[in-house]
Amino acid sequence: MDLCDFIIEHENDDLSSLVLHRDRWPGIDVALAAECISARRKLRFKVSEWYADPAIICPLSLSAEQCSSTATAAYKAAVVRGAVRSATATHEARSKNFRAQHPWPRRDNPDGDIRIADLTGGLGVDCWQFSKVASAVLYNEMNPPLFEAAQANLSRLGCGNVEFSKVCISPSTLPGLLDAFRPDLVFADPARRSGGRKVFLPEDCSPDILALQDIILDRGCRLLVKLSPMADISLMLRKFHNVKELHIVEADGECKELLLLMEPGFDGECTLVVGNAGRSVPPGSTGDIRFTLGEEKAAEPAFISREPEPGQILFEPGAALSKSGAFNLISARFGLEKLGKDAHLYCGSQLSADSAISGALAPFGKFYEILETAPFGNQSIRDFAARWPGADVTARALPINSDALRQKLALGKKKSQTATPSNGHIFAVGTSVGRLLMACRKLGS
Repeated sequence: MDLCDFIIEHENDDLSSLVLHRDRWPGIDVALAAECISARRKLRFKVSEWYADPAIICPLSLSAEQCSSTATAAYKAAVVRGAVRSATATHEARSKNFRAQHPWPRRDNPDGDIRIADLTGGLGVDCWQFSKVASAVLYNEMNPPLFEAAQANLSRLGCGNVEFSKVCISPSTLPGLLDAFRPDLVFADPARRSGGRKVFLPEDCSPDILALQDIILDRGCRLLVKLSPMADISLMLRKFHNVKELHIVEADGECKELLLLMEPGFDGECTLVVGNAGRSVPPGSTGDIRFTLGEEKAAEPAFISREPEPGQILFEPGAALSKSGAFNLISARFGLEKLGKDAHLYCGSQLSADSAISGALAPFGKFYEILETAPFGNQSIRDFAARWPGADVTARALPINSDALRQKLALGKKKSQTATPSNGHIFAVGTSVGRLLMACRKLGS
């Protein structure tokens, strides 16, 4: 029995017991097998193409937990392809100026080919997707087990245009690596752990991209950096240079990634892009929402002037759109009325259920049909608890949070309650026309 057969045969076993009884399989590295099994469990839905092949090696379970999914890696590849093909005149002039002073070795690639350098290759999921849009990809990783696994995995996946490097990235080593490979774009996903704890500031991550950004940009290369979804957008825009786009990427209902795209010489206002990696729509098409902070600041939202009526549609922004802070823009651009200044919920008087779930906002939030409204108070809470038992609960712009409201609704339930639809949802909201309680039905899947 080889390692692959062992992994498949024991992939549903208790891993602690497996390692404890490792002496039963003297020809198998059981510790490695257990790590691979643990990693495969994480990859099953995240990178299903890799899970389907038991010969794909993942020596570190943590890497499987932290790696990109197929969808988010494909999103990054689309961003890269679009960025390289839409070069500005300023970028091209700066790039030619650098190469005139520092001629790179000639290569035989035709004009228009894309060369991508991934400084933090990790498990290799991003490189796998980069290889589909680039003529050449440089995978760099200093962790030996990951490096060896990526060499085997990417070869097995048919990524014949990937070169491998295991340089420890620093200000002294990076110039030589870039000058040898000559990338059009450099990608980095710095490790957000230091001394066993999570870190969020880019200068605390490894490698410190803040200390490396000028080395990359001065060579005429674009730079794409993956940041923690917890990072403060305004702070990141102050710390990094020449930021042309900041992508806020949603997948599976969560804000998964922040991607900073820097272009040499760019001195305009950064465009924020809200994208959904679960959609088969390339970045830059009508499948995303683009705006600048100036546009958000200048947008004048409309507020409801009367209590929403049953049958109206309610929109709740998703994680990525909420992270972007485009709260006024949602109203101004899409013709929706805000329920209240701080509630960040929206109503559309002319919005139908069909247009809501198939419209431009559909990938970036949830739509509900309003079924019943009442002034917020103890009596309405008791009434809603009786009529809508088991509904999800959200409190916005009120001196009570969702958990506390959920408890009050639970206490108000009557014994003769009937089953509620699984998509029932109660919103308690401080609106521009007073505090309201609304029972809603979720639309779409």
